[in-house]
Amino acid sequence: MNFALLLAYDGSAFRGWQKQPGLSTVQGALEEILGHTVQGASRTDAGVAAEGQVASFRSASAPEFPALRFPEGLRLLRWAEAHPSFHARASAIGKRYRYRMSSFVPRGDWERARTALRGLLGLPELSGLASPSKLHRPAPPLSSWSLDDEGILLVEARAFRKHQIRNLAGHLGAVALGYASPESLRELAARHRPWMGATAPAHGLTLVEVFYPPEMDPFP
Repeated sequence: MNFALLLAYDGSAFRGWQKQPGLSTVQGALEEILGHTVQGASRTDAGVAAEGQVASFRSASAPEFPALRFPEGLRLLRWAEAHPSFHARASAIGKRYRYRMSSFVPRGDWERARTALRGLLGLPELSGLASPSKLHRPAPPLSSWSLDDEGILLVEARAFRKHQIRNLAGHLGAVALGYASPESLRELAARHRPWMGATAPAHGLTLVEVFYPPEMDPFP
């Protein structure tokens, strides 16, 4: 049997998603509770929170989900038996994240930052915004974005690469404060070398939702 979990967690309570020896991580906590290998839709960094993380695992029988006890800071919102081929990460077709810019820029010119974001339109990839990674895969363009006057940034894309949103938020902060021009974001994003600019703090970032094809979505 294949199961999907919809999870929320406080990023400050864990050292990220991925299991690491001797450290408290979300994946590690889940595997200890369930007794099975668990896959996550997003390998969130230490300090990053989630409101809609999705995980999947296989088991010969359904666990007693209501009886499971989760550590403080981690909540099971929903569970479902999933399509036999469903995989939390591989089946995903998009993700939505929120970055709270006020976590490091109390006041800024958000219209300047919006102008910078509009400059990303038309770029086929955003490789210059990604930090170094082993696979060196290109960063897809944003599917949509919004930035309100409170500095709340919402971004969606087919996938995100290492530190991509935090790098984006870091430069948007510089633009909003007048330290960089709006045009500079497009120039940085179009580069084909790893990010060398400011990276915003992890605690401002939240995974909001993971998207799946309708026929595969365990939580329609």
